[in-house]
Order: sequence, then C-alpha cells, then structure tokens
Amino acid sequence: MSAAVTSPRTMPNLVLGRLSAARAAILLEKARAAAPTYGPVGATLTGRLDAVDLHLERVVGHGQADFEQAVGSLHGLGQQRAVATVIPADASATLGQTILIALRFGPIMVVAPNRIVSVVDEPRRWGFAYGTLPGHPEVGEEAFVVEYRADDAVVVHIIAIAHAAFPGARLLQPLLVPVQRFFARRYLGEVERAVANSSPA
Repeated sequence: MSAAVTSPRTMPNLVLGRLSAARAAILLEKARAAAPTYGPVGATLTGRLDAVDLHLERVVGHGQADFEQAVGSLHGLGQQRAVATVIPADASATLGQTILIALRFGPIMVVAPNRIVSVVDEPRRWGFAYGTLPGHPEVGEEAFVVEYRADDAVVVHIIAIAHAAFPGARLLQPLLVPVQRFFARRYLGEVERAVANSSPA
C-alpha cells in the first residue's frame, strides 16, 4: 500500500512578506473545510506500507520520565514550533485539529495546511500523523512517534510518505528528500533538547 493523490494538485500557499492575522485566518478557514490531498489516510501509523519516502529515528532519552517528556513535546508540536510558526497558536496534536505551519524562506513565507489524521496512545508508544491539505507544497503524510523500549531507551521516529504537490513538481522531486531529511533531523533534535532540558542536572 502506498500514498496516492486523491484530489487535483494545487499551487502552494505563498505569502510575500509578513503573514497577517487576517490572511492567516482566511487560509485556516479554507483548510478546515478541505479534505486531505492523498490516501490512504493514517497509513504512516499502521505500518501497512510497501515503502516510505523517509524514516529517521533517534534515541532521545531513557526511562519513563523521558518518555513522558517526549510525548509532551510531540503533543504540543514543540518540534514544529522550533522551526516555524504554528497557527492557531494553541494548536496541539489532537485528532481532527487543522493547523498551518508557516515557514519563511527569505522574503517568501510558505504556509502549509495540515490536519492531524491519526493518533496512537499506548502505555509505551505515543504518536500522531498529519496529512496535507490543498495549498500544501507536498502531497502526503508524516508521522511522529515516540516509543519506550524494553531496554529503557526512548526512541522518536519520523516517517513520511510525500512528494511535491504543485504542477511541474516532478522536475523538483529529487530535491525534496534532502529537504525532508533536513527538517526531520531538526525535529528530532528539538525533541531531544526538550527531553534533555527537562532532566535533572
């Protein structure tokens, strides 16, 4: 099973200069009314995929306290907030939540709409997946999962099935994987920092 586009490709949301509150509200309202741009939804958390485009993992701590801290960081979207603006400001990884992730590249801001499409909540495993909505520069899904292993290690995984969404994107597809890896490593680093900062000196 693999991700597939289920709606027409659209141009990404690009804003020149500052993203105003009014513009953000319009984009968020449109995103809330939209359906995901791919299928099957939630596949990154089930493990029922023939292949993924990205899977990185990192040991971020050890023990129950570090596991709980990593869960808190993921649930609060701390890794996204460290590298971008998350709208609405009080958003969390709650099933059904629609969010905008606004990332600046020089004078241009890319505003990526996502929806939390799946959540796993188990005693030793917690995670969520969010999927792309129209206006996102990619089509697909990304999952963030933390597991508390039997050897006491706390491991965070990032799993993605995604490709560029806009017309003509096939030519830029080779550039997407390095960009995905760059941000995934930053996300993992932010969770690791959150856990380290919460640990007793």
